Amino acid sequence: MSNSILQPSWTKSTKSTRFRQLQKFYDGKDILDIGCAVGYKKEDWMHKNIKSIAKSIYGLDLDQESVNNIKQKGFDVSQGNAQNFELNRKFNLVHAGELIEHLDNPGGFLESVRKHLTDDGVLLMTTPNALRISNFIYASTGGLKVNAEHTCWFCETTITTLLERKGFEVVEVGYLKHETFNFFRKFVLRLRALVLPDRVAWNTLYVVAKIKVS
Repeated sequence: MSNSILQPSWTKSTKSTRFRQLQKFYDGKDILDIGCAVGYKKEDWMHKNIKSIAKSIYGLDLDQESVNNIKQKGFDVSQGNAQNFELNRKFNLVHAGELIEHLDNPGGFLESVRKHLTDDGVLLMTTPNALRISNFIYASTGGLKVNAEHTCWFCETTITTLLERKGFEVVEVGYLKHETFNFFRKFVLRLRALVLPDRVAWNTLYVVAKIKVS
């Protein structure tokens, strides 16, 4: 089986699909976008999409060259390590899209996030769904490919456990649907969405969490 049949095609369907599904969280918020540089050369850059509806947005990214280029485009960003940062300001939304699976210290990341959230603020993360059916199919056929920069996978249970250990309370977990313009891929996606629960059918999960009140 081809490795492309069940995998999401965000580059072909555009990240605007993700933005549309998550935009309710960004509207009118003061936002910290961690890992903001991903896709900055593309027209549907997520950070730019978020900026269009946010009250304000500040970006943080590890890659200095990308940060320099983004600053030249007029965006308010800085270079920093997501696992240990101090900006001396707070936000009512911290966004981290497809980031936590790249980290070797996700606990340090969450501790830094907590320091930058207002009392009523929330953390919004997206990450590959470890329980997606494509993982099991490709693993059983020897065709599973893992991003060389990933250190871990999360499912709804494990990401909730990690957040709770770091003083967060999960308020919402969901799954992002992706689009395709290929007829056969579209048929496969519709079929698996009909017969499988979301936690298995879809490849990306999102989680919303707030600071737990003692």
